[in-house]
Amino acid sequence: MSRTVRALVLYSKVGGLEGLAAEVAEGLKEANFQVELREAEEHGAPIPAGQFDVVCVGSPVLGFWGGQIAPDLDAALRRITRLEGKQTAAFVKPKALGTTKSLRNLMGLLEKQGALVQDFAALRGAAEARAFGRRLQNLVRNSP
Repeated sequence: MSRTVRALVLYSKVGGLEGLAAEVAEGLKEANFQVELREAEEHGAPIPAGQFDVVCVGSPVLGFWGGQIAPDLDAALRRITRLEGKQTAAFVKPKALGTTKSLRNLMGLLEKQGALVQDFAALRGAAEARAFGRRLQNLVRNSP
């Protein structure tokens, strides 16, 4: 008997990420994941991650030269609990400059909390986002 595999897709409300996050969630659902799609907030209660098998976070690339992540996602990640040893993935909505730096900064925030960043991507459109979501099923299949 197979168990339900749960995923959290946490994304910034800045920069038009809702569509990409929804496509990542759809890709996960195609892989038979139960998905919670959640918009980041700068203020609020702690976000418990212990109930999820995979946590996926997304931000737009911000800053004149890029390299920054959205403040609402940064704040939400600082409130997330039980990320230690958790399989995670990160994605950004790219722009001309700073995409790689923003992605590194996002992964660094996850790693500071003990998360295991197993996959990452710069997603330019719906098809890439859905494929990324389907690809994340490998995080659970390959986890100990």
